Amino acid sequence: MEYIILASIGFFAALTPGPDVIYVIRQGLCKGKTSAFWAVLGILSGNILYLSLVGIGLGSVGKSPYFQAVVGVFGGVYLLKIAFTVLKEKVNIDKSCDNYKKFEIYKQALLLNLSNPKAMIFFAVVVTPFMSKNLFLSLIFLFLGISAAFITAAYFSSKLNIEEKIMNIVNKISAVLFLFFSVSLFLTALKALLVIIK
Repeated sequence: MEYIILASIGFFAALTPGPDVIYVIRQGLCKGKTSAFWAVLGILSGNILYLSLVGIGLGSVGKSPYFQAVVGVFGGVYLLKIAFTVLKEKVNIDKSCDNYKKFEIYKQALLLNLSNPKAMIFFAVVVTPFMSKNLFLSLIFLFLGISAAFITAAYFSSKLNIEEKIMNIVNKISAVLFLFFSVSLFLTALKALLVIIK
């Protein structure tokens, strides 16, 4: 059940309007399914790199109660900030098209994703409560949720005219999920602090 929750959080987090999903949607709206999927491939390549770094770094350090307390507090604050930012944000999709070739779209999407170090922080924050479980499965389910979101965005943006109103609804759902997950991280930090105090 926890892994399904993690995949759902990855799904809605990826759909939250930001540079990556907006880039995919623009490619779908402007140039169709093929261009949108090249953009998804670039973004997911960056996510694989980030998740690998998180997996390597958190594999040994992540089970420390000190680490869980620090990440739980800072991660909870970070997700709380994201929740309120996303809740207040109004989406504006730029539908102007560019004429990039497939590999250029891939490269731009990859660089767009890698230029956002908040992604790795977000992955570390999201995976932390699942440290006592299986880190590898946590990363896989998180990646599956993210992948499903970007593939969904690519597919529907190439088939439909996604309106800003729909993306604003996604914002509201995402904000609520971030809020609940923020509380979960604060509870993780509290449990870790109780272990440290004993």
